[in-house]
Amino acid sequence: MFKKINLKSEFVKNIAVLMSGTVMAQFLGYIFSPIITRIYSPEEGAELGLFIRIVAIIAAFATMRYELALPIIKNDSHSFRLYRLALRMALIVVGIAALAVLIPFGMSIKIDAKIFYLLIPIGVLFTAINNLGTYWAIKNKIFETISYTRVTNSLVASLSKIGLGWLGFGSAGLIIGMVAGAVVSTFWFVRNFFRAKKEHNVSSNSPRNYLLAKEYKEFPKVNLPHVLMDLSRDLLVAILLLQIFSKEDFGLYDLSFRMLRMPLILVGVALGQVFFQKCAEKINNNEDVLPIMKQAVKTLVLLSIVPFTILFFFAEDIFAFVFGESWRGAGVYAEIMTPWFMLNFISSPITSLPVILRRQASFFKLAIFGSSLMILSIVIPSYFFKSNVQTTLWVLSLTMSVYLVFLIFKVFSYAKSANNKLAKNEID
Repeated sequence: MFKKINLKSEFVKNIAVLMSGTVMAQFLGYIFSPIITRIYSPEEGAELGLFIRIVAIIAAFATMRYELALPIIKNDSHSFRLYRLALRMALIVVGIAALAVLIPFGMSIKIDAKIFYLLIPIGVLFTAINNLGTYWAIKNKIFETISYTRVTNSLVASLSKIGLGWLGFGSAGLIIGMVAGAVVSTFWFVRNFFRAKKEHNVSSNSPRNYLLAKEYKEFPKVNLPHVLMDLSRDLLVAILLLQIFSKEDFGLYDLSFRMLRMPLILVGVALGQVFFQKCAEKINNNEDVLPIMKQAVKTLVLLSIVPFTILFFFAEDIFAFVFGESWRGAGVYAEIMTPWFMLNFISSPITSLPVILRRQASFFKLAIFGSSLMILSIVIPSYFFKSNVQTTLWVLSLTMSVYLVFLIFKVFSYAKSANNKLAKNEID
């Protein structure tokens, strides 16, 4: 039987704070989505999907994934030193990205293409600030800030997309709206940064900053390649769908992908971020993390049953009704991918545990295996068996479902090994 959850615990309260903002942000997104999808076509949506994937890759490289170290570092001043250093590195990468896009920007004839390239470095900058600010807030348990940021991002992005769509901006309207939301929403993170800067008063050029970067070098050495591989895989999937099938098919896939991730964003991310902070705290105190892992997974299993069952049977009609008849195909794709995303939702919080347990190298190998499976699940059916997009997605969904079940058991084995090691040290 499931263990009774203590509603007054700090863990549950922090989840509630994060979820309140996340739910509001997604609620706003749901309200505006039917308007946005009736203004923009699947082909225009495909442009935004491609833009988001490119920005995510560069932004991950910009911070070198040092943001994940911020909650783990015990000393607040040391954590802020690494925060400042990571922000400086991000600014350098943004400058390089700005120079890199000058060539395609100059060669582009269409205004939409020029805007696409011009906004890449801006999108990277504010995505990097958002990533660093989020984990600094987790470190300091300022979960309200994360909630405010998500609500602002959703509201500004949605209203901008609608306004620019009505003005006839096409795919550029979607991209500008997305960047506008990211820019405005970082206000709270920037404010927190300057408050911390005044409090800790550390030099940006201090040798200690670089010593800290060296101490936590496993993040750029192991976690960064892991994340870059995941993000590159998503970009490669987008390119494959565009090349093998059509821009419309990728646009439909991208909408179904984003909608199926909604439960993950609504609950999984909030739970995962609080879980990350709580596990980091327990590891620092030499405590067992297995109970909180089991609690997190059991909670998500219960929460996933109803919404994903409804989507599996009725997503086609739901998508057609909510987003418009031209997006019905996205509902068909959503039904096919439901098993995959249900397991992704359930596994979402515990996949951060290898970072805390310093098992990133082993987990990276698993990620390589998973990414290879994902790409092969698209290439083999479509290229060698000439399968249509629906059959290809069925192969992809079922393959990734099996992989995620294996992944869940593997992460639990990491936690058990860490617990056994802790028990042995106590005996010794």
